[in-house]
Amino acid sequence: MHTEDNNIYALSIADAMAAMMLIFTLVLLVLALRLGSIQDKTAEIDRLHRELGAALEQNKNEARQYFSMKQAIYQALSKEFSADLKKWNARIDKNSLAFIMENSKNGFEAGKAEIPPEFQAMLEQFVPRYLKVIHQYGQHINEIRIEGHTSSEWGVNLAECQDSGSEACKKSIYLKNMRLSQDRALSVLNYILLMDTIGDLSWVRSKLTANGLSSSHLLCGKEKTPCPGNDSKQENREASRRVEFSVRTNAESKIEDMLKPKAISKNR
Repeated sequence: MHTEDNNIYALSIADAMAAMMLIFTLVLLVLALRLGSIQDKTAEIDRLHRELGAALEQNKNEARQYFSMKQAIYQALSKEFSADLKKWNARIDKNSLAFIMENSKNGFEAGKAEIPPEFQAMLEQFVPRYLKVIHQYGQHINEIRIEGHTSSEWGVNLAECQDSGSEACKKSIYLKNMRLSQDRALSVLNYILLMDTIGDLSWVRSKLTANGLSSSHLLCGKEKTPCPGNDSKQENREASRRVEFSVRTNAESKIEDMLKPKAISKNR
């Protein structure tokens, strides 16, 4: 990952927080000026500025640490798997840190959740190395997600789909794909937990989850980017059918904390 990419995101979050802090400051200033019980309004305003400035600087530092950690994980994964991505028809998304395995090669058969031998062999090569890399950042990891994704279609004619554009048809296909994607994610999870090459299995069990997402995250075009509004008109169906490994870090909860109003001391 290029350093510039992370700086752009870090600055965006920092700028957003700065704007919120400025608004918060203005509100507090108005309140302070209206409070007749405050004897020295100038001193109170200076104190508020100091506290808010310190909180903003702390938030900026935490944002920098977050993007630095994301960059480190991305670089570690890229270094470990650079020679394997093409043969596995896989890629690593530098923004989400998702390790994406498309179904068009070695993947599941249409409508089935049983892991074929080719995909089993790929998992045997991939999973122990992937978990070893992620474990290096274990103190930052809240969850390791196995995500099953499908296209927006269903290969078998359904009674609800005499009118393929009806809401009843779309709902039926979505629910069937939800069950299929969940079953596939669970199949992968179960296979991993039975592997004898996994280190620190108790830690893996505490982090690893299976998540079926049906067709809720479609990919579009040759670039295989998320479809705007999840609109299936330009869907790349082959790319949409995939299994992803991704991580959720403790940075997300830290960012939520950063965006909460900070308690301001009442000591004057």
